[in-house]
Amino acid sequence: MPIRLRLALIVAVATSLLVAACGTVFAAALSSGMRRTLEDSLLRSSARLVTEISAGHIRLGVGSPAVDPARDQSVVQVMSSLGRLQFTTVRAGTSSLLTARQRDHAAAARIFVQSVRPGWRNPRLVLAEPVPGEKGYLLAVGASLDELDNAMSRLEDLLAIGGTAFVVLASLGGLVLAGRALRPVERLRQEAAQLSASLPEHRLAVPRTHDEVARLAVTLNSLLDRLQKALSREREFIAVASHELRTPLAVLQAELDIARRPGRSNEELARSLEVLGPKVELLSELADELLLLARADEGALGLHKVPQTLEPLVARGLLSLAPVADSAGLVLALDADADVTAAVDAGRFHQVVDNLVGNAIEHASGSAVVQVQVRREADEAVIEVRDQGPGFPEEMLPRVFERFTRAAAGRQKRAGAGAGLGLAIVKRIVEAHGGTVEARNLEQGGASVLVRLPASEQRAREPSFSDPGSTTWGGLTCSGCGTPSSERDASARQANSSSPRA
Repeated sequence: MPIRLRLALIVAVATSLLVAACGTVFAAALSSGMRRTLEDSLLRSSARLVTEISAGHIRLGVGSPAVDPARDQSVVQVMSSLGRLQFTTVRAGTSSLLTARQRDHAAAARIFVQSVRPGWRNPRLVLAEPVPGEKGYLLAVGASLDELDNAMSRLEDLLAIGGTAFVVLASLGGLVLAGRALRPVERLRQEAAQLSASLPEHRLAVPRTHDEVARLAVTLNSLLDRLQKALSREREFIAVASHELRTPLAVLQAELDIARRPGRSNEELARSLEVLGPKVELLSELADELLLLARADEGALGLHKVPQTLEPLVARGLLSLAPVADSAGLVLALDADADVTAAVDAGRFHQVVDNLVGNAIEHASGSAVVQVQVRREADEAVIEVRDQGPGFPEEMLPRVFERFTRAAAGRQKRAGAGAGLGLAIVKRIVEAHGGTVEARNLEQGGASVLVRLPASEQRAREPSFSDPGSTTWGGLTCSGCGTPSSERDASARQANSSSPRA
């Protein structure tokens, strides 16, 4: 059912209830007012009759009830407390207007009751009260309720006709107003229906009314912005993935074509396999990275976080990269506090270290050392990777952690020679751990990437990666590994105090 019709139906139901409630209240007020007017009239009539009784115009205590022809159209009776009539009018009849119980109540105080007679069309309202100065006698005066009944009947007819007309008019008005109110929404719907992927920059017109419709247009435009960014990422993904896959696939195809030629020797086939191996590894690595990002987008990384010391995890990751650093003429320097713990997934955390340090090794041209620090700052565990290379291009810093971000040709390369997914993967994994990551250029040259994770309470001491001191394994140097930060700070203070002052 359209919203306009639903709103009109709601208005009709609400108006009907309102008319019924107001009609009921008005009818009750009218009935109560007319009844009070009728009671006042009976009180005035009763007062006149009491005056006549006092003046002797109506005699009491005679054998049979007296009848006054002048009052034949009135309903008047005077009776004893036992119900014996002393005076009655023709319309009042020859039987008592009051029952025995009503006579008992009237003898004590004035009452109003309704009485019915076979010759009456409608009940009469009867006032009954003791006759002043005449002990044991009661006066009963009645008046017709025809006027009250007629008024209530006319009111019911008026409410039935007028109320129905009012409900119909209110429903039509609600239908018209709902249509006018929904017209901007319909306009937005028509504009949205005309949007297409060929015009991604087109946005909905925002009304200047500053109302709910305007806020809806702003929200839809914000949604369109996000969709456009997602569409741009998808197109960029297709373009980059196609570019990244084209070269290794072309090499694979060429080597397979050569390998299939007749007369190839075993040595030539072995060389072809040596060429194919790295290309297959590259394709597999790219597929794994894309799958990880897809899972991260769906919130389905499936982390198994366990509180553990970070020093041995970082050191193992650096050991695996030490041969690469050594071949590049670099030294990996690890400065780690042994008491820094955090709840991490060891496998995913290793990916973070591998991506950050591998990225630094690949782009630390002109640098001799890649420094890795593990420390605690307040309630955060901090892992920092520094190099002395050219640093990030300034225009790339705000988006260095976006997927497919790479330096433009002819500029400083910083985001990797691959598809530009390494730092994006780092950001997703760190955020899944409840942490943050930031990149910056250092004033003295080079770049720094900081990973901040929520620190855990210090757990039982694990075997350290090395003994205190400075140890070197190939391209990896560990300075102070295995020493808690408090002990290293104390050693440093002691060394400073024993050195001569300037």
